Amino acid sequence: MAQKLGEIKKPKVTDFRGARKLFCLPLIPQVQGEEGQEDLKSNIDLFWQQVGKQIADLERSGKVSYIFFESITKDGEAGLDVVKQISEQCYSLVEEKMRQGGKLVKLEDEEVLNEFVDWSICLSLVRRSKKVFNKILEFYNDVAERRWKEIAGTIDDTLKKGEAALLIMTEENRLQVQSHLPSDIQVFLVHPPALNDIQRWFRDYLKKQSKRD
Repeated sequence: MAQKLGEIKKPKVTDFRGARKLFCLPLIPQVQGEEGQEDLKSNIDLFWQQVGKQIADLERSGKVSYIFFESITKDGEAGLDVVKQISEQCYSLVEEKMRQGGKLVKLEDEEVLNEFVDWSICLSLVRRSKKVFNKILEFYNDVAERRWKEIAGTIDDTLKKGEAALLIMTEENRLQVQSHLPSDIQVFLVHPPALNDIQRWFRDYLKKQSKRD
């Protein structure tokens, strides 16, 4: 079971030095700096400050040897270029960990990822037919299960005893992948206090949007 860093008292993080460790950082939406979002931008800046501290605390049990990033289908510098397109803040973090010796590892099969994205889009477009929705959902669930298993398999094959890796992925998808990981991989959640404020902001934003619609 995953443990939030702030909740770890016994055992201590350093007690896991000989274990396989996966530090999980939630992937949050990129903010472009629209007017009226000063509170959100402030919380995101604070979030990344807190992320750095929490990861540093976790690395007392072992430096990050590998970085896994959702939707990345290429290793190394080629994958880093894609990270930059997704999130500037994540790019800075991943680049730093690579400078410190971590390797950005291809996490996803491109064909499976594309299939997953396409079926997701199809699901969002269905408006009338329940039969059509259920059929598309069947295809979606099939590729989703293959995706989670392949990601978990990549992590399992890459991470060796005593090593640590950083996984950057949305919390919803991380939960799916985690259910397929072997039990000897210790999962730690990087969950800074500022994340709660960010999530609350997006919940309120979505409510306001739904009322307008």
